[in-house]
Amino acid sequence: MFLLVAFGCSNDADYFFNKKISKNVIEGNRAFMSKDYIKAKELYKLALIENPHDPLALNNLAELFEIQNKYDSSLYFFNLSIKYDSINPYTYNNRGELFEIIGGKDAALEDFNKAIELDSLFSLVFLNRGELFLEMFQIDQAMDDYNKAISIDPLNPTFYNNRGDLKNINDDRLGAIEDFDKAIELDSLYGIAYVNRAFSKKLIHDLNGAILDYDKAISIDPLNPIFYYDRAETRMEMGDAAGACIDWLISRDLGFDIPEYHDLIDSYCDSNLNYNSN
Repeated sequence: MFLLVAFGCSNDADYFFNKKISKNVIEGNRAFMSKDYIKAKELYKLALIENPHDPLALNNLAELFEIQNKYDSSLYFFNLSIKYDSINPYTYNNRGELFEIIGGKDAALEDFNKAIELDSLFSLVFLNRGELFLEMFQIDQAMDDYNKAISIDPLNPTFYNNRGDLKNINDDRLGAIEDFDKAIELDSLYGIAYVNRAFSKKLIHDLNGAILDYDKAISIDPLNPIFYYDRAETRMEMGDAAGACIDWLISRDLGFDIPEYHDLIDSYCDSNLNYNSN
């Protein structure tokens, strides 16, 4: 997602430099980023009362509906935004993301291609197209796009993290770890990168290193049930059944339901360890 006139983003500066931005759009964005979606929606609608053809208000209202899983309304407003501003690469990118969510891969690819045609230095759209290529099992094209995203924006940790995932798919474990290292260097609180690096370390049988990464990820985000679940599997591989059970139970208590582990948890963990998460 790319919220137009988003705060903290500079790569849209040239595109919007000569555009008059509605005060209601700016205030709506602040409300959106604070997750006050009701207020944001009201402000975007006020902007559209001022100018029914305001492409920024239309785009951001579409983003708001997408966040709320109201995909038909989201698509309607993306289409209107593009109708009134057909050279905005950001709206094509955003609509492409929506198409990807609702299963329209061909339409998503068309929109990502259009966004790149309009702005060949729009790094995020290369990442998004790379993810789409990965979903379409076009691995080489995905790697090309991840490499391009990094060449444009070499300080974005997400780009390295995602390329690391792809390197794992290509069985390049050491290359994946190198990318996760870079992602963590750029953002030391990037929990997912620690978990991904832990997975790579498991694949090269560095189980102790994997546990350290899971520990770090959990210290960053102690309410993420997937982190505990992943650490449990590693603990089990290391013969630490008691530690694995505790992690599985915490993961379950945090809402991560694993049907295939019900028998294990019920018959072994609950009864033998007498673990009480309360």
